[in-house]
Amino acid sequence: MVAAHQHPITDLLFVYGTLMQGFTNPYARLLHQQSRFVGSGHLPGKLYRISWFPGAVPDPAATSRIHGEVYQLQTPTETLPILDEYEDVAADGSGIYVRRALPVWVDDQLLTCWIYTYNASTAKLVPIESGRWEKE
Repeated sequence: MVAAHQHPITDLLFVYGTLMQGFTNPYARLLHQQSRFVGSGHLPGKLYRISWFPGAVPDPAATSRIHGEVYQLQTPTETLPILDEYEDVAADGSGIYVRRALPVWVDDQLLTCWIYTYNASTAKLVPIESGRWEKE
């Protein structure tokens, strides 16, 4: 957990599910109001269908990719704790997701972005082969 007085590692956030453009939940609206869209991005790993939302499992050795969007947060120390709550991030690491800073490709640039990574077993989950979460 980043203390409020410390600078966050990055002000960039990579999202790949219900926080992307086209989603209208309050948290997606909050993100889009409090950030600037940087561009589409991807990183190596697998995307899984959890329920009405996906879970990303980054893997630097994977040949598959997780696709999503990168946003530059205007006030990361204010916005990230709200999104952490939405993503069920627990301070002790026991939540559904863990927020990690990882390298994400945006065009031909590698940018360090926060990403919510799935924090449970994927044994019974169906992988999304395209690596893209589509609004249903």
